[in-house]
Amino acid sequence: MAELPPMTAHVYFDAGTGEAERKSLTDGLAGLGLETYSATLGALRGETLTWLVLVVLPLSGFLQNVGQILAQDACTALKRILGGVLRRAPGEPPSPPRPLLLEDTHSATRILVEADLPVAAYRQLLELDLQSCTGRTLSYDRERNCWRTAGEHP
Repeated sequence: MAELPPMTAHVYFDAGTGEAERKSLTDGLAGLGLETYSATLGALRGETLTWLVLVVLPLSGFLQNVGQILAQDACTALKRILGGVLRRAPGEPPSPPRPLLLEDTHSATRILVEADLPVAAYRQLLELDLQSCTGRTLSYDRERNCWRTAGEHP
């Protein structure tokens, strides 16, 4: 039986992302079985980026693999790897929070990962049906403890 090619992730960093954060994220994704390619993006069409990092990958397959590889520790590992790049360094001046954005190459579903999401958010992320969210951007609603379409009102 032929071996499947490794999953790839294209990681796009905002120009202000530090080298330690870049290395932490790309190493963490590589540790979860992804072949990563990274680039730095400046402003798009004259607009500033509203996200810190964009990761484009086959998200459904990636989340299934993470769940199988790490079993009980999958949620904690995702929180450490994805949330870690969003943490501010001590003494860093305050600025508006910008999320990490995951984009599924198959469904075009986008997931906004914010700093300090609870482990429950990552647990739900591992169980999301991305095909039912095709083309939508999801964010975690901390009041309702669930993933919802970004900007969606109850």
